Amino acid sequence: MDDNLLITNLFSIKDKTALITGGATGIGKMIAKAFVKNGVKVYIASRNKKNLEETAEELTKMGPGVCYSIEANLTSKGACEKLAADFQKLGNEKLDILVNNAGAIGFNAPLTDFPEKKWDNIYNLHVKSVFYLTIACLPLLEKASNKPIDPSRVIITGSILGIGDGQPKFTQVIGSCSLPYNSSKHAVHSVAKNLAVHLTPRGVNVNIIAPGVVPVRAFLNNMNDIILSEIPQGRTGNEMDIAGAVIYLSSRASSWVAGTEIVVDGGTLLNFKLSDEYIKNF
Repeated sequence: MDDNLLITNLFSIKDKTALITGGATGIGKMIAKAFVKNGVKVYIASRNKKNLEETAEELTKMGPGVCYSIEANLTSKGACEKLAADFQKLGNEKLDILVNNAGAIGFNAPLTDFPEKKWDNIYNLHVKSVFYLTIACLPLLEKASNKPIDPSRVIITGSILGIGDGQPKFTQVIGSCSLPYNSSKHAVHSVAKNLAVHLTPRGVNVNIIAPGVVPVRAFLNNMNDIILSEIPQGRTGNEMDIAGAVIYLSSRASSWVAGTEIVVDGGTLLNFKLSDEYIKNF
């Protein structure tokens, strides 16, 4: 019994099966890489076939897990149902881990002239697709569940902007409004917590990872000083930070964790960041 407390058992995700949306690039790719490195059979989905195939090949070569790709554009209920069906057609009768990670950047328009189509795209991808894909995959998740000891997992990539209010400095510098993005993340955090109410009794744990700034877009590299001015730890996030959170949420270690937000932000949400002068003198 004591062996259950060993890290190799408590945090093992070996031989599980995972489906990750937006898994070919950015944070989704970081999650896919972490899973493959720990022996998971991973399916990544996105609309960019070239990125999907390149990432799947790269991660499979890395091993010891494997990575497959499924092309999908998750902007409607029908598209979500099709992805779940395509996943099953590849010979999968159950699903241990669903990562709703697909997202869109919403920082490239001003407050008073934000395009309606872009608003709809952000909400369709960040909110509607999360609900409909989770429901479409629910029978597979229930079949994989070993409740209450090791439930199946749904992990939703939210954001610290779905917890706090306001606008990051780097978006202010480029003259963009983050309100649609922020509000969509607030919405999906609520969807996740309410899904947890319904799915926890069915043996499916739903949780949220809320990252701070992880520089997966090229334009963020040009704003490093501005970004770091809001992070008490003094650095941006990386794949190890993301991997640690998702492996925890996917493993036996978090089997009694449901409907919660895991903040991974280097302290960004901590108010009243201390100045360098204060730290030096006091």
